[in-house]
Amino acid sequence: MAAQPALTNEQIDAYRKRLSATDVEPGELREIALRLLADNDEWYSRADHWRESYRLAAGMTDDELNARIAIDEATKRHPRPCPFPESPDCSCPGD
Repeated sequence: MAAQPALTNEQIDAYRKRLSATDVEPGELREIALRLLADNDEWYSRADHWRESYRLAAGMTDDELNARIAIDEATKRHPRPCPFPESPDCSCPGD
């Protein structure tokens, strides 16, 4: 499959809406699933490339970078509106 541009939030929402419809054909389901998997693979490869480039530029080991990421994730607040409001890790202030 050729590289495609990353999906926008609006495109992902449209796929979700279409998947919840009762008249979705099996072929269409397959196409949507393949497109979403390709998008997921694209984002993971971008993240892996960034992570490795950053690690090399900073002169860090994998363990040092993993620790830094874990600390950043554990201490940052979720953006509003929080996409994970039910998560026990959510640190968003209450309304």
